[in-house]
Amino acid sequence: MNAQTPYELYRVITDYEALQDGFLDRIEDLETTFEQIEMAGELPKGYAAKLLMKSQKRVVKALGPHSLGKMLKGTGLVLALVVDDARFAPVKEQLAKRRRRNQPANAGSVRPTWLFKGKKAREMGKKRFSLMTDLERLRHQRRAGKASARARRRKAMANGALLAQVGQPSSGDGTIAAPREC
Repeated sequence: MNAQTPYELYRVITDYEALQDGFLDRIEDLETTFEQIEMAGELPKGYAAKLLMKSQKRVVKALGPHSLGKMLKGTGLVLALVVDDARFAPVKEQLAKRRRRNQPANAGSVRPTWLFKGKKAREMGKKRFSLMTDLERLRHQRRAGKASARARRRKAMANGALLAQVGQPSSGDGTIAAPREC
């Protein structure tokens, strides 16, 4: 263990199978079960065995962005990327030099001026509605009205407005009836 890093070199991984072997050896070194690793890493029951199973016919489950992190957490391991100049030398000779610096993926893109404008949206909405039949337009308006009502109910529930009306009887159609006077 180096004084600068809190990590101890456990294994050198050069391919996927070596990664699986590393996890299996770590679980064996810990003298624990897959179930314990799954609980520690918050994996579903039986998932660790599927991830680490090596079969010539097919891979049941592969380590992905979520499961890799959980397996690392459950086994107490970390990934460290290290440059291996000796192994990379034959590949480096085949690489062509880049003519200019890499830029972020969206660095040169400019949002079109027509894209998210209200005026254009109104025009397109009118055009879409003009192409609909009366029945299609009615269905669309009915669906939009229901969605709007659902959104209002959700907002009211979030604000706690309906909590004050809990004791009031319902009118049967989903609305709250007005309180009765005695």
